[in-house]
Amino acid sequence: MLICRLDQDSQDTPFETRKLIFRNHDDFIQAFPDTRYVYVDLNHSQPQDPLDTSRKLYLNLRQQMDRVMKDVRLGNALQQKRLLPVLEQLMEAVLHDSKSMTYLAMLREHQDELVAKAVNVSVLSLVFAKHIGLRQDQLIPLGMGALLHTLGLLQVPVEVLTKVDPLSEDEKELIRQYPRRGYEYLLSQGSFDDQTLDIVLHHQERINGEGYPDGLKGRQIGFLARLVAITSVYEALTRNRSYRQALSPSRALGQLYRWRFHDFDSRLVEKFIHSLGVYPPGCLVELSNGALAVVHATHPDQRLNPEVRLLTTADLKPLELQETLDLAQQSDLNIRKALDPKEPRLESLLQELVKNNPDFLV
Repeated sequence: MLICRLDQDSQDTPFETRKLIFRNHDDFIQAFPDTRYVYVDLNHSQPQDPLDTSRKLYLNLRQQMDRVMKDVRLGNALQQKRLLPVLEQLMEAVLHDSKSMTYLAMLREHQDELVAKAVNVSVLSLVFAKHIGLRQDQLIPLGMGALLHTLGLLQVPVEVLTKVDPLSEDEKELIRQYPRRGYEYLLSQGSFDDQTLDIVLHHQERINGEGYPDGLKGRQIGFLARLVAITSVYEALTRNRSYRQALSPSRALGQLYRWRFHDFDSRLVEKFIHSLGVYPPGCLVELSNGALAVVHATHPDQRLNPEVRLLTTADLKPLELQETLDLAQQSDLNIRKALDPKEPRLESLLQELVKNNPDFLV
C-alpha cells in the first residue's frame, strides 16, 4: 500500500515516505514502530494477489528441478546440499500459503513431465504433512524423497514411458525396477538420509503386497513411503498420460477412496481426502447461478463452500479476468455440482477458457 500520511502528521505536512509502497505489515512496523494508524492512498496502492507470489516461487522451483534432472541425465553427481535451499523455499511456501501451492500443483503445463511430477508430488506431500501435523524432523526427508521419487525413471527410455499400447513383459519389468535404480543412484552419492532413500525405493509398494520392487505388505512399508504412495498416485490420476485421459480432482479422490483398503493405508487416504476437501483445488464446478468456476482453496470448517475463481458469467460467457469468490462469505451462492471437464457439452467452452486463462485446469 502507498502510505500518504502518518497519525502524527498534519494534513498539509508532506509525508517523508510519500513515494514508498509498503508490501507487508512487518516492513512498515520496522520503519515506523510508534505509529498507531496511517492514511492510505487507494488510488496508487498496488495490492498483490497471493497467488502471484506463490506462482513465482513455484516456477522457480520447477526451473531448479529441471536443472537437477538435466544434471542427472548427463551423469553428473547429485548432492543433497544443492537441493536443500530449493526444498526449504518449498516448505516455507507451503507453510505460509498451502492453498495457493496446492492449486498451482494441480495445473498442467506442457513442460518436462518428470520435473512437474517431482515438484507437484512434493507440494502435495508437504501440504498433507501440514494437515496431519507431521513432526518437523520428518519434513525434510519427506520433501526430499518426494522431489526425487521419479529419479529412476530417467533411466527408462522415453518411448516406454510414453507408449500407448500395452507394455511387454520386459517393459513392465523395466518400469518395476525404476524405484531401485533411483535408490541405488542416491545411495551412491552418499549424502541422503535413510528416510529419503526409503521413500524413493518404496513409494510404489502397496499394502496388499502387490506393489514393487520388493512386494512389501502393510506396516513393512515405511510411514513416509505410504504417504508419498498416496500423493503420487493422486497426482498421476489427475494428469494426462499417453494411455489415458486425466481424471477430475474429485473423481481422482473417489478412485483413491475405492482403493483405500486394497492398495493404501486407509487411514492416510481418508486424511488426505479430508485435507483437500469435498471439492479439491482444481475441481471444475457449476455454481447455483449457472456460472462455471474452478476451486482455488478449501476451508477446513466449510468444506462445501470453498474459495473459487470465476471462469464465466451466469450465462456462460467467458470472463477475461478471473475473480476470486469465497463461497463461505456468499449467502446467496453455492456449488450446484462438480463437473467433468470431458463432458462433450463443455468442450468448446473449455477450449476458449484455456486460451484466455492459462491457469485453468482441464
